[in-house]
Amino acid sequence: MVTSVKGKVISRIVKMEERINKCTRCKDVRTCFHRPSTGKGDVEADILLVFASESEVAERSELTRMRQEISAMAGNGLKVYHTFMVRCQPKICNRRKDQAVLFDGVLINSEGKCLLTREPCDARPVEPDDQQTMNCLHFLLEEIEIMAPELIIVVGEKAYQYVFRAFGLFDPFYKPFADVRNKLFRSSEYLFLTAEMPAPGCTAPFSELSNLFQMIPHR
Repeated sequence: MVTSVKGKVISRIVKMEERINKCTRCKDVRTCFHRPSTGKGDVEADILLVFASESEVAERSELTRMRQEISAMAGNGLKVYHTFMVRCQPKICNRRKDQAVLFDGVLINSEGKCLLTREPCDARPVEPDDQQTMNCLHFLLEEIEIMAPELIIVVGEKAYQYVFRAFGLFDPFYKPFADVRNKLFRSSEYLFLTAEMPAPGCTAPFSELSNLFQMIPHR
C-alpha cells in the first residue's frame, strides 16, 4: 500500500514537471534557461520547504543541508522536500538583447552553454516579476495538493506574500513579514510556518524555528 501511494505521488509529480517543461507562458525567460527548477527530497514528505526561486539559494548543496537541518529539528523521522514558487529563473543577458533581431528561441544548450558564445551562460539571475510569479504559482499549488504535507515552511518575504494570499490566510500586504516571521498559521487544509531566507553559508539556517517544532501536532 505504501509503495502504491508513493508511486502515485511520483507519477503525478513527473506529469506535472513534464507540463512545466512545456510551459511557454514566460517565453522570454526560457531563452536563457534550459530546464526549469524542480523540487527535490522525499516525495512522501511531511514537511515542504517553499522558496520563491532558485536564485535565492547560492549553492544547491545548501538546499540539501537545509532539508537535513529541518528533518533533524522536527524529529520523529519526518521527511522533507523543497520546491520553488517560480520554476524558470529570469536572467539578464545583454548579449541576447544585442542579437534579438536575429534570434528567437532558446539560446542555451543542455550543458548550460550559450549558443552565441559556446561558453557557459553568464547571464545574471534577477528576481522574478509579478507576472512571471503569477504565471507559475498554479504549479506550486498543484504540487502541494499532490504531496499533502503536514507542514509547509514558506521561506522569505516574497514566497510569504504570494502563498498566503493564494490560500486565503490573510492579505500579507497589511501584515509585514517582520511581524509574522517564525510563526505558525493554519488554513482550512494546511499548517504553515514562516521563515526568513537564510544568509549564504549559514551553518544553522533555521535554528530560530527549533522551538516551534515542539508545538506542531504530528498526524
